[in-house]
This record gives sequence, C-alpha cells and structure tokens, in this order.
Amino acid sequence: MIGGAGFLGKRLVTMLGGGDGSFEPPQAWPRFDHVHVLDRSSYSEDPKAKQQREPRGIGVSSATGDIRSKDDLRNALRGAHTVFHLASLIDVGLKRNPAIEEINVVGTRNVIEVCQELGIPFLVYTSTEDVVFSETPVSGGDESLPYPSKPLHDYVRTKIEGERAVRAADGERGLRTCAIRPVHIYGPDDPHAMIQSLEAFAERRVPFLLGNGSARFDVVHVDNVAHAHLLAAAKLQDPATCNQVGGRVYFAGEGHAPNYFEFLRPFAEACGIMMPRVRLPGPVVLLFAHTMELVHRVTGAEVPFHRFHYHILVKDFFFSNANAERDLGYAPVVSKEQGMAQTIEWVRTLTRGHSPP
Repeated sequence: MIGGAGFLGKRLVTMLGGGDGSFEPPQAWPRFDHVHVLDRSSYSEDPKAKQQREPRGIGVSSATGDIRSKDDLRNALRGAHTVFHLASLIDVGLKRNPAIEEINVVGTRNVIEVCQELGIPFLVYTSTEDVVFSETPVSGGDESLPYPSKPLHDYVRTKIEGERAVRAADGERGLRTCAIRPVHIYGPDDPHAMIQSLEAFAERRVPFLLGNGSARFDVVHVDNVAHAHLLAAAKLQDPATCNQVGGRVYFAGEGHAPNYFEFLRPFAEACGIMMPRVRLPGPVVLLFAHTMELVHRVTGAEVPFHRFHYHILVKDFFFSNANAERDLGYAPVVSKEQGMAQTIEWVRTLTRGHSPP
C-alpha cells in the first residue's frame, strides 16, 4: 500500500488485516496474507488492529520511501498482487507548490509504470470528488459529470491528471485499474479539516458562518471509504466483474450531505466551543474571496480563503453512490449515527479547556 501511514491509509491497512474488532469484516472483502506499507512517514500499527490481525495469520511490514523515486517503488512493490495507491499531496493554497505536480501527477505515473514493469495485476487508486469541482454547483451528481475545462486550482488539476492516467492504464501491459473518489472524509484521528475548523472557531478567527445554511456538502466516515477500496479490489480480482469495473471511477459517500457548518456543530458543542451566530451572505463571501485573491496577486502572501473555499462551503457539492452500489455492492459499513458518535467521542478526548490541541 502506498500512503498507508496517513489517515485513510491506516484504516485501510487495519481492514486489510481483518479489522480492529469494531465490526465483522464483510465476506466481500478480498483476503491477503501480507500487507506492505510504503510512505514518507513511518507506519505505526494500532494495538487493537494488531490483536485482530495476528490470529488471522496476516503479516504487516513497512518501509519509508517516496513515489517520486521509481527505485523506492520497485523495492516496495516487488512481488505485490494488488496495489492501493493513496499517496497524494492536498494543498489548496494559492502559492505555487511544485510538489503537487511531482507527487500527484509524476508520482502516480511512476506507480503505474512500476506496476506494469513488475507485472502487478491490480491497482486501486484514491482519487477525490474534487476532480469534478468547478464554479457550477453539484447536487446529487454522478460519475458522468465531466472534468472542468479550466480547473480552479492546481490541486484539482493534478488529481484530474492522476485519475486520467490510472484510467488510461487499465488493460495496458496486464494491469487492471479502478479509482475511488471519496467525498469529504471524517472520523476518529482525523488530522485535517475538522480539527483546523474547530481551532479556528475556538480562537475566534472565524467570526461568521458562511452562506445562508442551505448549501449541502458530502461527508463520509473513513471506514466506509476504506470499505469501497476493498470492494473495488475484489471486483477487479474477479474475472466475472473485472471488465465491468476496470478503468471506472466511483464516488464513495454515505448519503450524508449536511451543511458543513451544521455538520461541525455537534463536534464544537462536544468541545464547549461556541460557533458564530451571524451568517455572511453568499454574495459578500464571494466578494471576500475575490479580495483575498487580489491580495495574494499583489503581495504574494498566502491567504486563508479564496474561491475554492467559497464554492465548497456556500454552494451545493454532493454526489450519488448509486453506481458504486450497483457495480461494487457498496453500502456503508459504519452508519451516519455510528460515525458521528465515534467521532464526537474522539473529539471529547482532545478537549483541553475550550479548544482542541
């Protein structure tokens, strides 16, 4: 697995090892006797996952490396049967970051080429809902949505190029591929947007809620995304379904598309954080986004808000899981209620005074 030390990657490794006891591994999951993790960061296994894995006879090993190095990839992937490629650089700042291209595009091409070189038959790639992100709102969209002709951000562009490369590689030199497009992932141990948002509210750096509260934004528990990856791998490995899913992409959500700020509210309450009561109207938010972009162009300074955030937070951006349900047999293994309860419990463990660390 490439990128197995990250938030999603650690949960996927846990599931590849048979889970952590939180639920029974579905029969539809593929079975592996060994999982090897490659990441730039060191991988550390959860004790509960290890306790479940060892009696099943499943081994886990890890190495540090970089997908920009084909030698690192060769060393890690030699002898592999199925590769899960989760490594990606998420950076939606306005300052140009050459590493986005190097990791999300060049790195993904390296993964494809090394898989083909080594005769690895199966590759499951972690894409993102953002590959169809544009200034046009999306309400219940599906995989027929086109890529935007002019992506609003380099991150969007590079994930499009990475996904295109994976899809185009299907059937080439014996490699079969499939891509999963997670919507916004959350869950216990989430180091990303949730904690950052709660910190911003706790420190009063965000004095307003954005928009009128009607915009809907897809969220999905991390275990459900890992589940979708495993189902995709199983379908690729099955000669009866390989041609149906090969080269295809699938959104992975759970039919839970609240307003983002209302989604955050129970977590803020669990931390004793007061969220703003005043809402900033959409047109004012858009004007603010343009102003921030102007500040960036004039000064070169990084800014905390621009049109990417406006369209994500003030306009609808949610999707249908129907194709994943039909082709992969996908259905969430963690319900919305379970996912929220687990994450609220985790957030409470982080509370010190009135703000998360």
